[in-house]
Amino acid sequence: MRPSTTSPFLAVPVLAAPVLATPVLAAAFAALLLSGPADAGERHPAVQASSPQPVAEVLRAGAGTVSGTVAAAGATWMMVQDGSARTDVSVRGLLPEGIEPGAPITVTGRVRKGGLVASEIILADGSLHRPSRDHDDD
Repeated sequence: MRPSTTSPFLAVPVLAAPVLATPVLAAAFAALLLSGPADAGERHPAVQASSPQPVAEVLRAGAGTVSGTVAAAGATWMMVQDGSARTDVSVRGLLPEGIEPGAPITVTGRVRKGGLVASEIILADGSLHRPSRDHDDD
C-alpha cells in the first residue's frame, strides 16, 4: 500500500488578521451606492397604468391614471376633467383619432409643468394608444 499523501495535520493557510477597510475605500463604496444608475434623470419611464383616481389626486401625486371626459382638444393636447378638477394632457406626436369634447377617456401619465404627459390613452371604444416617446424633450 502506498502511504496517503493527505494528512489530517496539513495546515490550511489562514489570514492572520481581517482586512480593514480604509476610509478611502469606505468613501468610494458610499459614493457608489449613492450615485445610482449612470443615466438617472435623463429618461423617465412611462407610468404604469393603475386604477383611475381623481384628477386632483393624480396632480398631487405626480403620476397616475385619470378617467373623465374631454373638455377640449387640439392636435397634440386635450383637457380632461372629472368631478374634482381638470388638467391639460399633452402627448408626443398627435392625438389619436376619435378624441372630441364630451367623450369619455382614460389617461395614464406623469405630471409635468402642471399637466399630464400621457403615456397611455384609452378611448371610449376601449382602444389603447401609446403616444410616441421618440422625442423626449425633458
